[in-house]
Amino acid sequence: MKDLLVSSIAQRPGRTLVSIAGIALGILLVVLTVGLIRGQLRARGERDANVSAELLVSRRDQIGIALTSLPMTLPLETIEQIRAVEGVRAATAIGQYLEMKGESGLGLRQLDGVQFEEYAATTGIEVVDGSPLPAEGDYVLIDVRYARDHNLHPGDPLTLFDRPFRVQGIYRPETGARMMVPLATLQSELGREGHGSMILVRVVDPSRQEEVARRILALSPDWRVLFSRDLPSLFAEGYGSLTLFLNLVTALASVVSLLIISLTMYTTVTERTRQIGILKSLGASRGYIVGIFLQETGLLCALGIGTGLLLSAVIRLILVHGIGLTLTWEVDYIAYAILGGGVSGLLGGLYPAWRAARLDPIEALQYE
Repeated sequence: MKDLLVSSIAQRPGRTLVSIAGIALGILLVVLTVGLIRGQLRARGERDANVSAELLVSRRDQIGIALTSLPMTLPLETIEQIRAVEGVRAATAIGQYLEMKGESGLGLRQLDGVQFEEYAATTGIEVVDGSPLPAEGDYVLIDVRYARDHNLHPGDPLTLFDRPFRVQGIYRPETGARMMVPLATLQSELGREGHGSMILVRVVDPSRQEEVARRILALSPDWRVLFSRDLPSLFAEGYGSLTLFLNLVTALASVVSLLIISLTMYTTVTERTRQIGILKSLGASRGYIVGIFLQETGLLCALGIGTGLLLSAVIRLILVHGIGLTLTWEVDYIAYAILGGGVSGLLGGLYPAWRAARLDPIEALQYE
């Protein structure tokens, strides 16, 4: 049986390579898509958790990509209500904008609009080179990582909104977006004067932040409060829509594997009809015939899965070390991809194997 299996695969290299490539594509699709999305979100969550602010307040009806690009629909007069809440030490508003013109990677770039003095007092960031951000104008602050990766220094130009902004300074630690512009500048650019995306709140006693959160929520049922300590896990796990998308990607990869293997093995049965007839005339049982085709399917699945994982590792190295993206190995989804590729591949080969086992030996021997 082993000789028959190896010869069947070796004698049809083109079809074998297509089958392996189809399964590998499914594995690649899941590993890279999930790893890239979750990796970027996890990195953003870890940066957001670096701020000294304990609470993030936004509207419940604001919808964006997780917490990275909430629309600027929060009226800023609400900030005075929050500052008046017992236990609040400081509060500051930020605006968020996701620019679709990043220099590399996903082609996306996040901007935060801030009132710098309030923001620094609330979050604890500090300017380590250059000077603080003014209240308005075409100026930008960048974090230490962005400055290093792009070799930027105070005074250098940086294109935002299709025009040059001046790098005013470099700050640390890494928090939120990697660059900040004056909130007034972002509001003017987007036509959202008097509005922001969320309010960061620093409490007097961090051990009582839950109490402060309840007091803030009591002010309005339309508000939502998140704890900054929970951001890494929230971003890592993804929100409902992103999780649904990742699950759909995994399911799509399994369907691709099933269809490719099914088509391949169906063609194999057709081409080997006379061979099947000879085996059956020599006394081969239906179980023996099914076993031959399922073993061939299993070997193709194993080669496809191995190829997909190898290509994923190579491409990940290129994206992480060559482009600077954050791409993680998500063990749960990799396991789903392997299981899905294997099971769907075997299911795809089941019907052709069953059809081969039911062939009439006399008709099979007469097949041209």
